Amino acid sequence: MNKNLLMSYSEYSKIKHETPYFYIIKVPEHIIYYFGSSHSHEPSHQEFGLLKEKWDEFINETKNSKSVVILETSQIPEQETTIEKAIIKYGESGAGAYLAYINNLPLILGEPENSQVIDYLLNDYSKAEVLFWYQCQAIKFWQKNKKGRSIDEFLLNQTGRYRKLLNWSDLVISFDLINEIYCKLFNKKLDINDENIFSELTSPTVIKSRINELSRSQSQFRNEYILGQVEKCWNDGYNIFIIYGAGHAVMQELAIKSLAS
Repeated sequence: MNKNLLMSYSEYSKIKHETPYFYIIKVPEHIIYYFGSSHSHEPSHQEFGLLKEKWDEFINETKNSKSVVILETSQIPEQETTIEKAIIKYGESGAGAYLAYINNLPLILGEPENSQVIDYLLNDYSKAEVLFWYQCQAIKFWQKNKKGRSIDEFLLNQTGRYRKLLNWSDLVISFDLINEIYCKLFNKKLDINDENIFSELTSPTVIKSRINELSRSQSQFRNEYILGQVEKCWNDGYNIFIIYGAGHAVMQELAIKSLAS
């Protein structure tokens, strides 16, 4: 694989693409199906009909040959009783896991462990900046899935995990702490009700702050990691069905297609 063909975010920010985004890489020995999703937890979303269609094609083409499924996750989803339950709980990774389970195919983690990503980021960013980025992502999830939980209750539940990951012994995560970090970074208060701000803060496609730079850095690290996972499975002779975000699918396309050259 030529990993130098991985698209940069500067290039990516200048293009438009469809979502879902799908492509196939095929040689006589084996095949890759890459399904780039829109990150939905809604079973009725139209992308899941297309995902099932492409999955059935993949199963028919690869019958009686060894295959794997690579998911955008660092932890294998549990097996659910229905694909709808899997999607509600895990999104498209849940759908992929469900389909893999019922077809007895092994699952491969496409994502590095959070500890690996954080160790990488701490080479260039402070613990406060890294924590802020992760909690902005968490707050985006909370905004869509409140389920009666206050923001402080939601954030507090993550304290133990990030104490360990960041080696931050007295850390207590609260919205006040996240707001304090934000005030130091941007010299203004953070509006918890502004859903757009958290997407803007964590976007890797624009560079308006160090947090955008951090987001781009972690995403690039993750892109390179999954390319390594794909290359290993390919070299081991597997057919591969990949389910990842559409942006990653686009950025990785040329590098992955170089496997067939």
